[in-house]
Amino acid sequence: MSTLSRMTAAIALSVACTASPAAPALAAKLMPADALPPPAPALQKALDSASGKAVIVNFWASWCEPCRDEMPALVELDEAEPGLVLITVAVADRAVDTLRFQTEHLLEELIVVPDPDQIVARAWRARMIPTTYVLDASHQPRYHIVGEADWHDPALLAPIRALATTKSNGSKP
Repeated sequence: MSTLSRMTAAIALSVACTASPAAPALAAKLMPADALPPPAPALQKALDSASGKAVIVNFWASWCEPCRDEMPALVELDEAEPGLVLITVAVADRAVDTLRFQTEHLLEELIVVPDPDQIVARAWRARMIPTTYVLDASHQPRYHIVGEADWHDPALLAPIRALATTKSNGSKP
């Protein structure tokens, strides 16, 4: 992808990231997920490391304010649930910016799949960030969320935690 195409795509995502509806903050809802295409090789490698566990795949960028806001709660959820793994996809982000974000927020253990050309994001229909998919322990899509979510909301967490307790072996990858 050319530099101009990358910049245009990043601008479009930036507008989608910041131009959220006039609804109250954190109004994103857990919705049933449609089938997804097979993951790109980098995402597949990360999923392979989470065999037998439910997975949250979060599409984000270091320059996206709602993405940055929800990341600490996502990491807390990942750390609190042994049957759940958080895999993040850094969309249209420079590697140096992703690494700086991880370092500044003490997230060195965060699993990050780089997606500078938005190949994974486009394939998985992540047209706005943050976008999150929740996969069951067989890595089949069960839920998705478009926009910033309240990852402390018990109503949002209940179905995710139910997936995390199904077919998990209790240890992190």
